Amino acid sequence: MKKFLQKVFSIKNDERCYKIITFCGIKIKFTNLKKLVKQRLSNQVFELQRICDLFQRRERVDNNLFTNLYLKLNYLENKDKSFNPTELFEKKIRPYNNCYLDSNNSYINLLFPNLEGTFDNTAKRENFANFYYLCGIAGRNNHTVTISEAMKTGNKVYIFEDCFLRSIFSHVYKDVEDKYVKSIGFTIDDLTHYVDASLPSRLEQMLNDKDLIITNEQKARARRCIDKIVSTHLSKYNNQPIYTPNIGREGVPKILVIDQSYGDYSIIKGRGSEEIFNLMLQKAIEENPDADIIVKTHPDTMSGVRGGYYTGLKQEDNIYPMTEPINPISLIQYCDKVYVCTTQFGLEALMCNKEVHVFGVPFYQGWGLTIDEQICERRTNKRTIEELFYIAYIMYSHYVNPETESICEIEEAIDYLLKLREEFFTERCNEV
Repeated sequence: MKKFLQKVFSIKNDERCYKIITFCGIKIKFTNLKKLVKQRLSNQVFELQRICDLFQRRERVDNNLFTNLYLKLNYLENKDKSFNPTELFEKKIRPYNNCYLDSNNSYINLLFPNLEGTFDNTAKRENFANFYYLCGIAGRNNHTVTISEAMKTGNKVYIFEDCFLRSIFSHVYKDVEDKYVKSIGFTIDDLTHYVDASLPSRLEQMLNDKDLIITNEQKARARRCIDKIVSTHLSKYNNQPIYTPNIGREGVPKILVIDQSYGDYSIIKGRGSEEIFNLMLQKAIEENPDADIIVKTHPDTMSGVRGGYYTGLKQEDNIYPMTEPINPISLIQYCDKVYVCTTQFGLEALMCNKEVHVFGVPFYQGWGLTIDEQICERRTNKRTIEELFYIAYIMYSHYVNPETESICEIEEAIDYLLKLREEFFTERCNEV
């Protein structure tokens, strides 16, 4: 009787994450999603541990695969947990020094008043570090080392990066006094880098959180900061001269297309590519037939670090390559529309109230402020520029004042950079 009933109706789980229901001899197979996800997650954990073991045995590993796999699993484990970076600052930490972002090119040590070790990567590495961090997520060998060591000791890995107001010079300039090169602004994320479009960073989560209400007072504070940044032409780097350019023909609209360093991980992680840059320039030309197309070279390419996607572009018809140094906001204000892939130029163009066309998936895309070539389905919320600024520049970013050697608010950081920039240009004028 039991066998007969089983032929009429039965439910059976097989070993391959499927559920088989039999009804009157007809078998219907359903996927057991919970079991399937658990099994695949277990497989990924095993793969991560296997790669880690290979690395510990000094065997060759794929650094990008290792980093991406770690970030994915880390995200799944921590995405629903809360994270407050300021709680880290009061802890007694001993950093594991294997990261670009150190005390030689930034003031990162000032974030941690109870620092017991050092962020100086040229110093002897501590054997009993308890704080592990990456600078970026490019999948370098030192990232694999850091993640591997953190996994061995059961520690978490944090993702650090310079924030949107950094210094006078970029880190690529070597023959400049330290204070002009060192970063005073940082972002800290426990999920992934804010340029990573493959996973939601804490910044994306905050922007997408409909329960995170930015008050009128906070919006007013953001607007004051935006107005000051725009009126003083302050940017991430601030060594470029401030002037109004004169490019192309008189009396015609100006369309700005922004180049970036070839292969930069913000492009790779932001769904950019060589094809995307070709499409961006093509669309800028097609959509604005009566305008001048100004193509701006990335500052790093001007310092000889690496080329951009439009390196070697020649002036032809209404296309005008611009390689001369110029303050970003000066150039943005000169133009009517801005076309970008993932660069901060797009965010600053929004602050300047320009029409911004975005071809990659940077963090400021997808909130109803930009004209987007790609869609990020996760981003369902809408934000004003004041809300976006407050969340990115104030809530997500952290600043220090090297003069007081302490953590500070964004307003103080702005004043410090303006003072330092004036000092730099004054010294340069005196030398001339």
